[in-house]
Amino acid sequence: MSERPAVSVVVASFRGLDLLAQCLHSLRPQCASLGAELVVARAGDAGEAALGAVATGCVVTEAPAGASVPELRGAGLARAKGEWVALTEDHCVADPDWLAQLLAARAPDLAVLGGSMGNARPERAIDCGAFFAEYGFFGATGAASRPGAPPLITEANAAYHRSVVPQVAGWATQGSWENVIHDRLQAAGHGFKLVPGARVKQNLTYRLAAFCRDRYEHGRAYGGTRARGLPGWKRVALLAVTPVLPLLLAARVLRTVAPAERRYLPRGLAAMLVFLSAWSVGEAAGYARGAARQMTAPGETV
Repeated sequence: MSERPAVSVVVASFRGLDLLAQCLHSLRPQCASLGAELVVARAGDAGEAALGAVATGCVVTEAPAGASVPELRGAGLARAKGEWVALTEDHCVADPDWLAQLLAARAPDLAVLGGSMGNARPERAIDCGAFFAEYGFFGATGAASRPGAPPLITEANAAYHRSVVPQVAGWATQGSWENVIHDRLQAAGHGFKLVPGARVKQNLTYRLAAFCRDRYEHGRAYGGTRARGLPGWKRVALLAVTPVLPLLLAARVLRTVAPAERRYLPRGLAAMLVFLSAWSVGEAAGYARGAARQMTAPGETV
């Protein structure tokens, strides 16, 4: 039996291979120096020739065509062999010491580590606003979304101990997003730790209308899921709060965004408020009518 590696890195991939190539370029040197296994979970086309060239030296595992992001994560986690398994996505590039920072934070009482999110595309106001609207909450600053909740950690930058990997893989394969998974892990008594120095940067460019639609659809999916099984009066109460959600969410971003990104807030503020408003309209629709469909990604561009 081969020795279990100390760490595996799983990249959930469904976007363009050019983005995946940039992601893997940022990961290969640190994985090589730390003896880490590098796994690419790709939707539907794991056997394509072009992917073989981009993912040279990686373990490639295939998920069904059209798999959601949680399903991709689940496929990669199930394939990974490491004592710790780190997760990211193909639209991210990692700082050179990302993996070393995560590993330095390991402790016997911990099962979940969460790094911080940065923006590799700060030049355009729309890209800054999109980053803040989607990832500004994940600055590894210690803030939680609500009292008693686990710390805010995105699975674009997280790591799990082997003791919980099978559970996390199973839940993800069933379509659960990280907020659900982390609530369950905390309820089971598992330890969390934020690692601000372990940073990956989102590397996408955005269009205003396309990302507004994305935020609307994800807000509706969130609202529909949250409202499922609630009595009518509580759904109405949640719906009544949605007009002020953009300001509430913006205030949360201001509290939680990574310190290194704060200087770009003036540039992205207007676009961020537009995107948060689109989310809030979608969340209201979710409370009123339910989720429209299963979402495939937490943020997509064209």
